[in-house]
Amino acid sequence: MKNKVLVNVYVPSIDENYELYIPINETVKKVIELLVKSIYELSDSTLNQEDKHYLLDPTNSNIYMDDQLIRDTNIRNSKKIILI
Repeated sequence: MKNKVLVNVYVPSIDENYELYIPINETVKKVIELLVKSIYELSDSTLNQEDKHYLLDPTNSNIYMDDQLIRDTNIRNSKKIILI
């Protein structure tokens, strides 16, 4: 799986953690859309899909920019990120 990384996603709004693969050749915006859809399904529809979501780096509290490619961020295998 050269084009994907396994990340640990914490979602504070539903107080859940998920380990999911995300593509490295997509933008943060597209990955957020994929994560929201996946977590919505995995959480039995408890995540609100209509809200605006962001990805946050918990080590420095920076929000990843929507137009960044995942491969150009510090997101790597086993990285913990927060979906807010």
